[in-house]
Amino acid sequence: MLAALLTGYGITSSPVRAQETERKVEEKTDDTPEKEADSPAWKEVWDMVKVGTQWYISYGWGEDAGAPYNRTHIGRGYVNIKLVPVEWFTPRVTIDTHQEDEGDWKIRLKYLYGKFRWPLETSIITNPYLEFGIVHTPWFDFEEHINWYRMQGTMFIERNGLLNSADLGLTLGGLIGTKLDKEYRDKVNPKYPGKYGSFALGMYNGGGCHAKENNQNKVFQSRLSVRPLGFVLPGLQFSYLLIYGKGNSAEEPAWLVHTAMASYEHEYFVITGQYAAGQGNQKGDMLDASGAALDFQGFSVFAEIKLPWIKSTLIGRYDWFDWDKDGGDPTATRIIGGFAFHFLKHNFVLLSYDRVSYADDTPEAWEVKLSLQVKYPPK
Repeated sequence: MLAALLTGYGITSSPVRAQETERKVEEKTDDTPEKEADSPAWKEVWDMVKVGTQWYISYGWGEDAGAPYNRTHIGRGYVNIKLVPVEWFTPRVTIDTHQEDEGDWKIRLKYLYGKFRWPLETSIITNPYLEFGIVHTPWFDFEEHINWYRMQGTMFIERNGLLNSADLGLTLGGLIGTKLDKEYRDKVNPKYPGKYGSFALGMYNGGGCHAKENNQNKVFQSRLSVRPLGFVLPGLQFSYLLIYGKGNSAEEPAWLVHTAMASYEHEYFVITGQYAAGQGNQKGDMLDASGAALDFQGFSVFAEIKLPWIKSTLIGRYDWFDWDKDGGDPTATRIIGGFAFHFLKHNFVLLSYDRVSYADDTPEAWEVKLSLQVKYPPK
């Protein structure tokens, strides 16, 4: 009898449990399409957005114009947002932080442009592109991917007041020849990997990214970098920068820059030598008594020794620069040295020493600085 009751229970309860199971399955089945429909849409949008950062945070102590100081400083606070809706069009906006003289922190634009890319690779030209908006000018993005230590301070020609790294206008560029092999790009440098070099040129307002245009002149800038032995000695490059236009002032003084650089990059070291000569500067404020643009000349040597077994590098730089001006802005000589520990690719700390001296009785300036670069993605 007990067996019969159990059997009866089993017989009568099975349909009920089956119905409950079917109901649960139906509920899950009804919910699933909505979740699946939402998920790909969000993923598709998110995949088009690339977010990055580059921050320079430092503590320095030293002396400038005879006055001692010690301070924590934010040299750069980039947040990059790139959109990649299609392979051939990649808009970008970069915001930066800047401290005013009164101490207040401001957010300002560094880059804002639409970039058109042609995903092409031939023996003559590879990956030509066009940027329109607040764009990279031809020189600094190239140089700062050979000398990766912009966190220590600005590059040679920017530090001497000739120009800065962005402007409103249009830049056209690309690689010369096919890309270098993957081994070189992985071990030495993945940037600007044209087998025979790269180029960039454009027309700009001339005020840079931090000043309004004060005249109607447009400035032409162009860079040509050549690897004469790219097939056997890819690390060797010769580069030339030309800037032709007027300084950014109502008086429109001449602004002419010729810069030549030889560089060699290796898995274990980098060395560059650079010479610059010309007239005037971007601001248009380096003038003689008659209002004509001053002549200038200078050179810089940079070296990096890589110590990958301890994730470290040693750097050194020597600058010499002279404005042809009597009674002011004397010849300046700068010496920089540093030791960096790379704890996550291009995230690293740098301990550096920087001293500048002058040909007249202008007091020397010097600084010992500990800097942290935060970069994402870290590669």
